[in-house]
Amino acid sequence: MDNLTRPLESATRTKINRILKNLGWNIDEFSKDCNVFTERVRTKEEKAKITQRFPKGRFPDYVLYSSLDLKPLAIIEAKRIGIKLDKAIKQAIDYAECIDAKVVFAVDGGIVEVRWVEEERLLKLDGQLVTELLPEKTLLRFINTGNELSSPQKVTKTKEDLIRIFARANDLLRQEGMREGIERFTEFSNFLFLKLIDEIEATRESKGEPRRIEARYSWSAFCDKEPQDMLDYINDTVLPKLVDKYNHSGDVFSSKLIIKNANILKQIVDELSKLTLLDVDSDVKGDAFEYFLKNSVTVGNDLGEYYTPRHIVKLMVDLVNPKYGDKVYDPCCGTGGFLIEAFRHIKQACNPTKNTLKVLENDTIFGGELTGTAKIAKMNMILAGDGHTHIIQQDSLQNRKDNDYDTILTNFPFSQKTEFSHLYGLSAKQANPVFVKHALDALRPGGWAGIVVPDSILFAKDIDYVKVRRQLVEECQIEAIIQLSVHTFSPYTKQPTSIIIFKKGGKTKNVWFFEVNNDGFIGTTKRRPFEKNDLPLLRSLWNDKSDSNLSFTLNYDDIKKDTYKLFLNHYKAYEKVKSSIELGELCDDFIIGHTPSKTNDDFYGGPYLWANISDMGNKYITDTQIKLSELGFSKMTERRLIKSGSLLMSFKLTIGKTAFVAKDLFTNEAICALKLKDKYNTDEIKEYLYHVLPVINYKPFAQRAAKGLTLNKDLIPTVEIPFPNKNEREKVIQKKLELMEEKEKLQKTMEDNLAKFDRLIKSEILGYK
Repeated sequence: MDNLTRPLESATRTKINRILKNLGWNIDEFSKDCNVFTERVRTKEEKAKITQRFPKGRFPDYVLYSSLDLKPLAIIEAKRIGIKLDKAIKQAIDYAECIDAKVVFAVDGGIVEVRWVEEERLLKLDGQLVTELLPEKTLLRFINTGNELSSPQKVTKTKEDLIRIFARANDLLRQEGMREGIERFTEFSNFLFLKLIDEIEATRESKGEPRRIEARYSWSAFCDKEPQDMLDYINDTVLPKLVDKYNHSGDVFSSKLIIKNANILKQIVDELSKLTLLDVDSDVKGDAFEYFLKNSVTVGNDLGEYYTPRHIVKLMVDLVNPKYGDKVYDPCCGTGGFLIEAFRHIKQACNPTKNTLKVLENDTIFGGELTGTAKIAKMNMILAGDGHTHIIQQDSLQNRKDNDYDTILTNFPFSQKTEFSHLYGLSAKQANPVFVKHALDALRPGGWAGIVVPDSILFAKDIDYVKVRRQLVEECQIEAIIQLSVHTFSPYTKQPTSIIIFKKGGKTKNVWFFEVNNDGFIGTTKRRPFEKNDLPLLRSLWNDKSDSNLSFTLNYDDIKKDTYKLFLNHYKAYEKVKSSIELGELCDDFIIGHTPSKTNDDFYGGPYLWANISDMGNKYITDTQIKLSELGFSKMTERRLIKSGSLLMSFKLTIGKTAFVAKDLFTNEAICALKLKDKYNTDEIKEYLYHVLPVINYKPFAQRAAKGLTLNKDLIPTVEIPFPNKNEREKVIQKKLELMEEKEKLQKTMEDNLAKFDRLIKSEILGYK
């Protein structure tokens, strides 16, 4: 595959032409209504302005004009893949300034970068970055408003009404005895689908396109009926039709509503009938399920694990860049976010003939989902234009795939257990590495994948994790590791995550690492738009993968020698120490503490010492602030009892604090005791570790957490410490003791000087005797 030539700029232009045509621009330059001009401007006056600045006859690749008054609106610069888009943006701005166009686009066939010409500001719609070509109507709204645009008040009001109706429906469905989460969500989704599909069909009819569902099965056919007649009509007429039309590929619609109370049904239908959800100026249609998911049900892990923020979905689809003819697969598709965006991405760039639409709708989108949320993904795909046929409710890990798909995009549920690791040559019960191996196996040679993974995938030393990373490096070309902010998936989780982008086949030569500290949103319980955003820099550097303050590149040799670690923080500003050793080589085990339930007072107040980090202020722990009772003692296993003489180390958030145990005790789960191997279990080595561990740089070995860096039992053994010979270790201890003594003397001198200063102020200035 590596000996193939790459698409040229002409291929990018072909794609741009299709997208513009699909967006409603008139690209026929022989037509009097044309409002897209290529490699030229429309008038001689505009040509003179550009020639004055560029006398050698350079002209924009595309100029977009208003169809009303033919004023220049935007410039598009097309580049082949591999050309830095920041240069294309500057080139487009130079042209735009000549003819007073307000917006510029730079396109390479996959990535679209957009800027407001004045001060090169970003374009934002409802706080989200604009990263695609725009229809004329939306572009005009930006030009009339500025670089930041909000949905029309009508749309904003519709969204507010949606939330209100969703909340009301949630209460009504509770009255029906439905369980919170998927059951209520699925039932309400039936109504939402019926309302949206009715509006979609009406729009198709207004354009002269044939309806896909006849009017007698639509919302308008039952919304004004009396409650019982409505319930009967939906159950006896509408749902059987939908079942017949869409359930051929599995269960999408139930043959009967769960709701039995016709009056509750009537209330929900009446509320939704007041709204128009499909609006050409908004993405209310796409927002509908998301709003119910995020605002109207206390979803917890039940549904929240399936929600990936839309800007992250869009980023990943753009970077992986699925194309017409690809089979796109998400083994953990949830409500279908990645599949919908991939479908939209492909459809926008292809010629919408009868044959291409048939391929798109029937042989492009594939998904698996463990829970009943698969129904919602199917409904979402039907609303997006279909493609629901190959979405299946299944345990995808149980159904191994072999070179079946061209593109894989997924955010699998973290920390699940599985019984099917043996199908992949693995042994772990933990499913994280198995999901990655499933994607690797399912991808065809030459295919591309974008996977959101927990950071542990990138560094854990368990054999299955190393095996999967080795295959990624040795049998794939890893394009990038993108480390996301720990708040990206708030409020559902603060689990540190990264994105792996790779192509199957060949061997990794270099890996580009990018650190996203800010993704354009702020807040932990409710994310809101924020000015700081590293994603535009990521997108602009994507083609040439150059280094920046947030990115760097490592070669194969650097990664291979270190158990194929792919964790950005491990390499960022990481200086190897001479004569180093891993703690895992020094220790047989790390005895982790435990906290009995704090809500049960019977566990506490007895004679047994129980240490937390605040008890580690002195070198030797002789007593603890909190003690355990006999009952509390019984909740602590014998393995957690730490014997006198043991060395303790804190490892969560406060990392590296040390103390010796003077009396047998227990600890909480933020402290571990180092159980040294026999040959290292000497007073001299324990004394050395006591002095050295607090000053180690733990960042390359630590896991990211919402409140800072932390270690866990898997990571503690990977920590590297300087470990010279015995004479050098003793010199280190002696030197530190000397410096500590000097520090104490300086501290004493400072305290004496402060006391003298205090006496001087009182006697000579304030007059005290």
